[in-house]
Amino acid sequence: MPFENVEFSTKKQSVYDYIARQFAIPEGQGGVAISVAMRMINWLPYRGAISLLDIKPTADLLEIGHGPGFGLARLSKMAPMGSIIGVDRSPTMRRLARAKNKTAIAEGNMSLKQGTFERLPLRDESVDGILAVNVLYFVDPISSALAEARRVLRPGGTLSVYVTDKSRMPWLQFDGRETRHTFDERSLHRTLQTSDFGGDMIEIRSMWLPFRFRGLLAKITKEG
Repeated sequence: MPFENVEFSTKKQSVYDYIARQFAIPEGQGGVAISVAMRMINWLPYRGAISLLDIKPTADLLEIGHGPGFGLARLSKMAPMGSIIGVDRSPTMRRLARAKNKTAIAEGNMSLKQGTFERLPLRDESVDGILAVNVLYFVDPISSALAEARRVLRPGGTLSVYVTDKSRMPWLQFDGRETRHTFDERSLHRTLQTSDFGGDMIEIRSMWLPFRFRGLLAKITKEG
């Protein structure tokens, strides 16, 4: 291979790694730009994942990896008499989500916390539903993150997960050095079945998006 092609390939890979890293932990101006892409990419996945939660007006809800806060805003409207909590590792996303949801935060309906998904800053059995859209790729170890999700979920509560099928991950540039896991339907079910949720009800369905993108929605209901 000519040297100039090697240099081009290296630069191209560096760009892809940067994009994947920003999706994992958005930072700075690059993170702000990624937030726009997140809104476009996640609109339909959010709609599907939120529909699985069967939200009541008084529900206490958690979003893991809330990004720029559009999902939080929808949860807040659906549970006006409950409480909405967002946890994200990125200070940039926390700042954007705070600006997006300043009224709900000021009224005490919503709180944002910086923290890791593997060690959630919440009490045991403190929420009725958990939303995780395009998040599971980046947690490590995934068993700890799922154990934490189950710990903070009340009996009868629901964890709603969306991931993009791994066949399309490289095209979206999620699949970089920060990506710890990718999933097809079988591996997602196996991951959930072998976690602390293994004894609970697990349902997985496909979700088809524009341009024949395939997503996977998982609804996990914690047994009483």
